[in-house]
Parts: sequence; C-alpha cells; structure tokens
Amino acid sequence: MNKKYALDNLNLNNIKAQIKKADNVLFFLDYDGTLAPFQPDPLSAFALPEIETNLKELEKKEAYYLSLVSGRKLAELKKMIDLKRSNFAGSHGLEIELFFSEGVIYPYQTNEIDVLSKKNYQKSKEKYLAKAGVRLEDKGFGFALHFESEQKQLKAEKDLKALFKNTAYQVLAGRKIVEIRPAGWDKGQAVKYISNQINKKLGIDNTLQIYIGDDSTDEDAFRVIENGITIYVKNEDDLSTEAEYYLYDPEDTAELLVEIAGEN
Repeated sequence: MNKKYALDNLNLNNIKAQIKKADNVLFFLDYDGTLAPFQPDPLSAFALPEIETNLKELEKKEAYYLSLVSGRKLAELKKMIDLKRSNFAGSHGLEIELFFSEGVIYPYQTNEIDVLSKKNYQKSKEKYLAKAGVRLEDKGFGFALHFESEQKQLKAEKDLKALFKNTAYQVLAGRKIVEIRPAGWDKGQAVKYISNQINKKLGIDNTLQIYIGDDSTDEDAFRVIENGITIYVKNEDDLSTEAEYYLYDPEDTAELLVEIAGEN
C-alpha cells in the first residue's frame, strides 16, 4: 500500500495546516476498528478511553462538527460512546440522528422490494441462522453474518452475491463479515447527506471534510471527499484504499486525535 503514514511529522503537519486554514471542520469517523479495537463480542467493543476524551474536547470546539458513521444499528452505536454534540449515522447511514434536530431521519426510502428479493432474503436468513461457524446479526434494514474463518466468509460472499445480483439488496464484505442491506445507499451517500444538512441548517461555509475509517464499506465515503482528508486504519489488513493517508490501529487514531484536539 503506497500511502502516507498520517503520524509522520511532515504528513501530520500537512494535516494540521489544512485544518487550520478551514473555518469549519466536518469530521466523520467509523467506529469499529477505527475508534474501538475489534472484540469477539461487538457489545464489548468500546472506544478507547483516550479517544472518547479527545472527541469530547473536539465537540467543544465551535467550528468542529463530529459525525460517527457505522454499520451498527443507530441505537446500539449511541450506547457505545457518550457524545452529546455529535451526529450519529447507523446502518451505514440508513438511520441518522443530527445533534441540531429532533428524531431519527431515514434519508433513503427504498423502493418497494419485489417478491423474489424478499424470498431470497428470508431464505438466506434462515439458512445462516442454522449454520455452524457463523453468527447472524439482525440490523433491521438487513443482516450481517460474522464468520469464524475467512474461508467460510469468502464462500458465503460468493454465494450471496450470485443470489442477490440485480435484486433490491446488495452484498458487502468486510473483515470476516458479509452484510446484506438495501441497494442504493452507502456511507458515501450518508456523508453527503449529513454535510448538506449541516451546511443548510447552520449556514456554514469554507468547510474541510475529514473521514477516518478501516473497512471496505468506508471506501464509498473516501470517494466522495473532495479536497479533504481521508485516512484508512489498516489494523491487520493492507487494503487497496482510496484514502490518502493511513494509520495502523485505533491506538494511532487516539494519537492523531490528541494532536488535532490540542490545536487552537
């Protein structure tokens, strides 16, 4: 991966300089693998304490607007980290809560799902619920399959992509995970929606967008960031990423946030 390590002095200074030039910073962060180390039990995967502390410091800065964008359900995501002046996008942005408005927003209304898509969806859920070596997570809008081995994940990914080709659902793969969700929406669309809402409701301009994420689903967000800062958290993988910079793990994310939160 021929990318720039974000914590090298030269790269870090460039990132800080871009932030300093902007009147407003729209800060988008994935959760698992970016703010929180991976855990066998997702409900035990809390953000590193120093990360939560520094995000709270950034929340206090008038020109910073934080948004968490995750594949987790919105209600679950909000339980994992205690932030008050931040936006939350769950289910890859299919359900969004903005700090300056009330209630949950569903920005993408799926078209009526055809009978065949519904049938394949239900059949797949039943199949993997009964399968050994895989845990099914119901996400309301779709479901995720968590595999014990990469080999089983790759086999399921191939089968499911063939099954759901040209249907109302899309199949996405991550680290030992395959997710089935409505087609037509992704984290990139969520970033654009939240950015537009912030600009429209709060009347701000000269904004710098920053996105930090660790998974293939974050690539959609990297692609929509123009003249901003994109950072891939590689963990144990070496993804061919659209991001300009990389970090090694959530501990690196914590160090970067310390540097950014300490800037005037």
